[in-house]
Amino acid sequence: MNKVGLPAIDKKTKIAIIDDSIRKYMKILFFSIALFICSSIGAKIIEIKYFNESIPYLTQNTLFILDIDDTLLVPKQMLGSDMWFEDRIKQQKGSEAFEKTLNEWEGIRHFTQMQIVEPGAQKTIEDLQKKEHIIIGLSTQSLTLSKVTFNQLINNQIDLRVTAPQENYYFQNEDKGVLYVNGILFTSGTSKGKALFQLLEKTKQRFKRIVFMNDKGSHLADIEQEAEKNHVEFIGLRYGYSDFRKKSFDSRIANIQLNRSGFTQILSDEEAKALLQKKP
Repeated sequence: MNKVGLPAIDKKTKIAIIDDSIRKYMKILFFSIALFICSSIGAKIIEIKYFNESIPYLTQNTLFILDIDDTLLVPKQMLGSDMWFEDRIKQQKGSEAFEKTLNEWEGIRHFTQMQIVEPGAQKTIEDLQKKEHIIIGLSTQSLTLSKVTFNQLINNQIDLRVTAPQENYYFQNEDKGVLYVNGILFTSGTSKGKALFQLLEKTKQRFKRIVFMNDKGSHLADIEQEAEKNHVEFIGLRYGYSDFRKKSFDSRIANIQLNRSGFTQILSDEEAKALLQKKP
């Protein structure tokens, strides 16, 4: 008996207990390492800052999909940007806030000037097209913006028709019309993933890998899920070049631009800032 009245444990029993503890610890350690390795292999969302960081992922038989807003193009001013859209919804409140803001945003997009998100990205796209990489655009924009968006891309030296499927398609997705035209798929706010694979079915194209680049990580998941269902490898690139611009958003400047601009010209950030500083 030991000092607390419990039976004494002999040397062999102690060794057996220690061995058993070691085996249990090794099993836990092995499982943890295996889980980490599997998670690392299965990690399909990758953070990139510059457009040309996408190039190594564009292997043979890969479809390269580019989001439009804040990935390729951004308004020259704060008004009409993604950050403005989110801020405007909060300002309007109520059950119709989203629809009201969406109507305003679409109206602004018809006459605002757009600029390239990352200078030089258009040259990278052109070089990839010369190497015959298949590249298409993908946007949740409504069909009414299809011509405007195409022209805005062309004005910024981006032509997504070059290696994209040439035929135009119109079809239904989640009870809404979806349009593929000029190398861009417009999904009218419906699932990008479902719309994409409907398009690929119509074009009779099958890719080994899909690479989708978007400034919002949450927007990558939809296509990832559909790619998995269709047994296609997926790599999502969360593109962070415009993050600094989003952080500098000032709702006061955007509100001045909304209230003081005309249909022919929107106040620049500098002009709106000057008006803001004049206020008593």
